[in-house]
Amino acid sequence: MARSRSLIVAGAGIGGLSAAIALSRVGYRVIVLERAAKLEEIGAGIQLSPNATQALDALGALKALRPRAIEPRTLVVCDGARGEELARVDLMSAGKRFGAPFLLVVRADLQRALAAAAADSMDITIEQGTELVDFADHTRGITVSAKTAGESSEQFGAALIGADGLRSRVRAQLHGNSAPQFHRLVAWRALIPAKDLPALYSEPVVRLWLGAGAHVVHYPVANGEMVNLVAIFTDDWQGEDGSEADIKKIPHACDNWTETPQYLIAAAKKFRRFAQYDRPPLANWGNGRVTLLGDAAHPMLPFLAQGAASAIEDALSLARHLSGVEEVAPALRAYEHERAPRVRKMQETARATGRIYHLGGIPRLARNFFLRRIGGAGLIERQAWIYRHKEKAPESIAFGDR
Repeated sequence: MARSRSLIVAGAGIGGLSAAIALSRVGYRVIVLERAAKLEEIGAGIQLSPNATQALDALGALKALRPRAIEPRTLVVCDGARGEELARVDLMSAGKRFGAPFLLVVRADLQRALAAAAADSMDITIEQGTELVDFADHTRGITVSAKTAGESSEQFGAALIGADGLRSRVRAQLHGNSAPQFHRLVAWRALIPAKDLPALYSEPVVRLWLGAGAHVVHYPVANGEMVNLVAIFTDDWQGEDGSEADIKKIPHACDNWTETPQYLIAAAKKFRRFAQYDRPPLANWGNGRVTLLGDAAHPMLPFLAQGAASAIEDALSLARHLSGVEEVAPALRAYEHERAPRVRKMQETARATGRIYHLGGIPRLARNFFLRRIGGAGLIERQAWIYRHKEKAPESIAFGDR
């Protein structure tokens, strides 16, 4: 296969950059079209489970990320109102079991590590400030029409990968411009300097507080310099994603909770709000020489912390299927067929987990009893199908950090 063969990726987020790196490693020239004029992420923490860190290792991005990452010892699950501990998970032992660590990072650090890995490849070009407008599938490839600073241009490639997020333009052209599904859930996110908080909050521990109509999770990130706080409430707000939010407007679901989560919410100087959406699974992701990846294909609610992980897995699977092929369309369908059952199960499990987190009344008591009975070992076992997954890398991709 000639190295000059080009692929076009729409979107330079975590999924798009991962795809570019993986595809460049199997001999493609990759052109990434990114609508934003500058690659940047609104500051927020992200939990990376073993399936994600193993995949980042395969991409050669894990080593650059580790100095800024925290490896948590424990996940502690508590009842928010009563402060009662319900389950405790040994994440260090679980990481050893699944062959890769759990890590806590700032999303911007992850994107920077991937952007640096992409910049190291002469076969990747990222065209920022460039918006995909249209595409056409011809007998010999894909033509993509784009705009940069109001000027129109065209790119030609062997295939187009839509990694352009929840409101993907590629998806809309393939499947119609339907609205994503809002679940009446809104995430309030904040990063708090660790120096402004008691030492408790800097411990390498993920603390999860469950309550009626809300839950709170917090953990240290950025080499311990910051504490990431996420509070998700049942709410009807659907404003601009990432917009700053006045603490006075925060829902009242946590008002009668125990002191620890209340203290952290009060300590946050600035919140940003994100309405929570997903989409029903697609019968077919792509068509011809076009496919989807990450949130463009399978957006999911955040209750499993698998949105980024699933996109990185997609990237490796896509590269493996496209490695060495002459006809890209059958390879794209094989990639979709392989990935669809796993991510569909993730989407369904994330929805169910969210409902369980936010139970009130007698169902809440039943949930608490169940969590105490199965404990941390039982919780890990229920999610083992996620964490044990090791996405197979093409032979051309070496495990960069081992």
